[in-house]
Amino acid sequence: MTVALAGRASVRPARRVTRAPARRHPAPRTVPARRASASWEVRSFAAVLAFIVGLFVVAVLYLGQTTAVSAGGYEVQRLADVRDELRRQNALLEVRIAQLDSPTRVENEATRLGLVRARTVPIISAETLAALR
Repeated sequence: MTVALAGRASVRPARRVTRAPARRHPAPRTVPARRASASWEVRSFAAVLAFIVGLFVVAVLYLGQTTAVSAGGYEVQRLADVRDELRRQNALLEVRIAQLDSPTRVENEATRLGLVRARTVPIISAETLAALR
């Protein structure tokens, strides 16, 4: 910078700061363009939020269903075990019934109690019973 230019720079008058006249109503801004982008952002946020909530609901329903199916499977297994145990007990009881119903056992028990086999069985006709009444 030369001395002449430096002198001119110092001679320049200072700029006056002027205030703009006060307005009663501010001029409308170009907000509709911002609102459109803000509205798009809000809509996209809402869509993403709805998607995440939907995914969460589907996951909870899926877990609920798998838990119910698993619990049902355990219940079926438990009931199958109970059924098998009851079938085993039933088979044992049928064997016991067959043992108790055997003619040899009945005859041995009767003789132990002092019972004797009847030699003759008297048969009474229906007419005789009717006449006695």
